[in-house]
Amino acid sequence: MRDLQQIERNRDKRTTSVAVRYLLCCLRILCLLTVPCISVAQVQLPGVNLGDSNFEDGIAGQGWLFEEFPGANVSSALKDSNGNTVPGSNRNTAYITNTHVAFVSNKRVLGGLLAGEIVQPLVDLDVQLANGTSSRVRGFGDMLVGPGIQWTPKQIGKGILAHRFIFIVSVPTGTYSDKRAVNIGNHFVFVNPYYAITYERKKVEFSARLHYLWNSTNNDPSVGSGIRNMQPGQAFHVNYATSYELWRNARLGFNGYWLQQLTDDRINNLTVFHSRERTVGMGPGLQLSGQDIWFRLNAYIETDVRNRPSGIKVTFRISKAIPTKEPQPQP
Repeated sequence: MRDLQQIERNRDKRTTSVAVRYLLCCLRILCLLTVPCISVAQVQLPGVNLGDSNFEDGIAGQGWLFEEFPGANVSSALKDSNGNTVPGSNRNTAYITNTHVAFVSNKRVLGGLLAGEIVQPLVDLDVQLANGTSSRVRGFGDMLVGPGIQWTPKQIGKGILAHRFIFIVSVPTGTYSDKRAVNIGNHFVFVNPYYAITYERKKVEFSARLHYLWNSTNNDPSVGSGIRNMQPGQAFHVNYATSYELWRNARLGFNGYWLQQLTDDRINNLTVFHSRERTVGMGPGLQLSGQDIWFRLNAYIETDVRNRPSGIKVTFRISKAIPTKEPQPQP
């Protein structure tokens, strides 16, 4: 009898542990936005650049670059830490447009040209979760700013190599209220530097952008969550693309992204185990260009997802360059 009672107690403990993990997974949700974070009671990574930069990413000349990134993301499945779909109806629909302004000067720094950029997102978000959370929020996401270096293209072998480094930091200016379970702004600062590179040979090019993500602590989370503070873990993510010039000013290719969270989230200064996010997106892309203007259409289907929504992402990017007429810098 004592052995049977012990078995029952052990089974109850295992059941309670599974229920707690299930509850945490149900509360974790994030729409895959370029910049803003969609927080729903629990901890999640802020929205970052997943597939928004792709073809010929490392190439930039002196002057101004103005870009608009309208896009849509529809997620109808929520994945747990094992990649299984969480039961119930969990749907997220987000319409986002990001305004991006970049400038490459003629000032020499470390063998390259001093550069900088600003990104400001605008979001319309609709969240419907099986746990009863339902909300629609519109507003601005957190602004991103950063200085960096754009190196001039160099011939490597029979191709041309161009690359850039930018140290991105977020400014918590996005729409946020601790009285809402769903928010667009993060209410914390994150650091997300990246290195972009393009190698182009004849009609074929390969591009990649590598990012590292570090997050500070949100000391004012949703009052209904009963949490004093929360901190998302650190992560690495990369965009990659390759394209072929079909004819002059038209390229067709393949693009993708991969995100892997490297450290666990923290709630009330305690580690949340099995909380690391992961996603892989892949799909086709098209680029059309004219005189200092580019149009890019890219689509992604996600797979191998952990602790976040899984769905389809489509982005459209309009880029306009205004080259400066200043003389070339002396070496």
